[in-house]
Order: sequence, then structure tokens, then C-alpha cells
Amino acid sequence: MSVFDRFRRKSRSREAVGSLTCSELVEIITDYVEGTLPPAERARFEAHLAICEGCRIYLDQMRLTIRATGGLREETIPTQAREVLLGAFRAWKRQ
Repeated sequence: MSVFDRFRRKSRSREAVGSLTCSELVEIITDYVEGTLPPAERARFEAHLAICEGCRIYLDQMRLTIRATGGLREETIPTQAREVLLGAFRAWKRQ
């Protein structure tokens, strides 16, 4: 039985495990994928996934991206491309 089935069978509401918004999920998705979320946060994350198809799709996309780029190494990225990417990420954080 999956975690999602357990949440449905126990009829827990979002409040019972603490609500998690889509934006919050996006902020902690890397920790989830890496397995570093504390158990309570992981439960909130999975409870949100159980009710949010969009976030399930996003998680699947993240996993596919990680698989596709897993072989990339920093030293293989051309210097100019690396600087453009770093600039884009810095600008994104300021938004």
C-alpha cells in the first residue's frame, strides 16, 4: 500500500498533516528527491502530492530531468554557458 493510499484510507485532511502549498512544495522538492526531508515534512509533502496532480507531474518532471542530466559534470559545461546559467539562477532568486 502506498503512502497516498494510507492517507486516503485514514481520511486525513490536509490540516491533519499540516497544509503545504504548491509554492512551498517547489521550494523543498530537491530535499524530497534527495531524501533529506525530516519525516514530518516528508509526510506533508506526500499528503500534498496525494491531492495535487500538478505537483505530481512536476515531481515526475524533476525526476526525469535529474536522470537526463545526471551524467553532466561542471567541467564539461563551456565557460560561457556556465556563466549564462549562473546569471539566470541569480536573477531568478531575486524575483
